[in-house]
Amino acid sequence: MPTRRDILKGGAAVAGGLLASAGTASASTPLVLTGATLIDGTGGRPRRDSTIALVGDRIVAVGSVARTGARVLDLRGKFVIPGLWDMHVHTVPLDSIYPPLYVVNGVTGIREMYGYFHPQLPDLRDRIERGVVTGPRMVIASNIIDGPHSVHGPTGAVSVSTPDEARAAVRTMKEQGADFVKVYSMLSAEAFHAVAEESRRVGLRFVGHVPERMSALDAADAGQHSMEHLFGFFTTTSTKEAELRERLAATPIDPANPRAWYTVARALEREAAATHDRRRARRLFDRLRRNGTHASPTLSVLRALSLPASGFDRNDPRLRYLPKMITDHWWLQVEHTAPATPAEIEEHRRFFEAELALTGDLHRAGVPVLAGTDSNNAFCFPGFSLHDELALLVRAGLSPMRALQAATRDAAHFLSRQSTSGTVEPGKVADLVVLDEDPLADITNTSRIHAVVHRGRYLGPADRARLLADIEKAAAEQVFPPPPVSGCGCR
Repeated sequence: MPTRRDILKGGAAVAGGLLASAGTASASTPLVLTGATLIDGTGGRPRRDSTIALVGDRIVAVGSVARTGARVLDLRGKFVIPGLWDMHVHTVPLDSIYPPLYVVNGVTGIREMYGYFHPQLPDLRDRIERGVVTGPRMVIASNIIDGPHSVHGPTGAVSVSTPDEARAAVRTMKEQGADFVKVYSMLSAEAFHAVAEESRRVGLRFVGHVPERMSALDAADAGQHSMEHLFGFFTTTSTKEAELRERLAATPIDPANPRAWYTVARALEREAAATHDRRRARRLFDRLRRNGTHASPTLSVLRALSLPASGFDRNDPRLRYLPKMITDHWWLQVEHTAPATPAEIEEHRRFFEAELALTGDLHRAGVPVLAGTDSNNAFCFPGFSLHDELALLVRAGLSPMRALQAATRDAAHFLSRQSTSGTVEPGKVADLVVLDEDPLADITNTSRIHAVVHRGRYLGPADRARLLADIEKAAAEQVFPPPPVSGCGCR
């Protein structure tokens, strides 16, 4: 058997030996993709008429390859990119619906942000790894660690009031096997810093919302690895920051309705955008960059949160791939919480434009940006919406190449998987997306998928059509799904 060092060499002789020795069984027959233009995720120039050799679930060579005993696919006119990562999702553990929806859309990896609320998700990941379920590679968050009166209630979050409780919660998450810790909006500064300290002690990174009572500057200095939804950024960069924080501190929390307080916090941040200060923003950007803190804007959900009910399409064809109970819940959420008056609609429209501009500013300042959707919030579709996210990142000011890298190379680096994922290079996992058109000419071409290579398995047009039909059938038959998972979910 070849060693990993042999595989990483990727030369024609090594690859030829691998192809010749791989045998004739379908599971191990080498696969050679030829003729496509390769956009490998490294940022290098696209390579026309490329050849990519796969053995099992690994890329063994890119370039000159001997094809003895291999299955060869001619992909002239197509474009190959690395498999995509959605870096902020909420997955309902329905094996025949959510996991394959990601894969069929070229999303071969996900960062699950509400993991241990559903104890079935680690089991789902295990079934995916064993090949029992078609699904993406998964990294799974802890349950949410929040302060008292969480909007997720006592069953949806671990509520901590003191630093000791916060440290104990982190230790529990470590014992449960969480890949990282997620913090949330109602944490006190004292409890937040205790989470940060204990996470470092047990060897876990922590990510999530910037708590409403804290500055994003302080959260970055404490080591928060990613900040979701741009929450807290406008307050931190407002010339009226002190006044806004005083107003929030003076707002009482109704234990029977904590969402009302959360709604006030969000309204104050929209107000803060009107006094956004570039000098204060540069200070924030410098602090984020210096601390290695990533921004996870989740523009897909921010856009959905900005729209009136009339902005959603009741005939959206993607709705048919989800259970009716899920989509009915979405419509209820939209109808009851979307901006409704002309003034509200304009306020939310302007705020989303400010969020797009801030995302572009973060990128230009060198703050690493991740591509995530907050899927399973209303009209944030598993799999499909990552392509919307890439388009929104380009609208915000990223180049198509940099938007692609936010969902490939940069995602892998953030997850410390850069040695095995994120780019198309020898030795890396065989997760690829084959496109009909050039995504660098138009980023929306990432949704024009010809085929997906998932763990070395080639899913061509007919395979994808069958998989989508199976998902649609499973969704139609799913009468009693688990309750929908809420992400940031609060307008």
